[in-house]
Amino acid sequence: MRYFNSATMTEALPDIHNTAGAIVLPDDNWFFTSSYIPQGKMLAVNENGEPILVDATDSER
Repeated sequence: MRYFNSATMTEALPDIHNTAGAIVLPDDNWFFTSSYIPQGKMLAVNENGEPILVDATDSER
């Protein structure tokens, strides 16, 4: 299990980062296994605090 901080949209490492407010995700979650964000997409957080990809143009609306 790994920690995702929805406020900073980064991985939170126990004993290095403050994990308060971070959620636990499985090691095979796409956020940890992908090496890039596809063109036209951007990182966002859903209502559960989980990382999702949205169209980059959605943030301009």
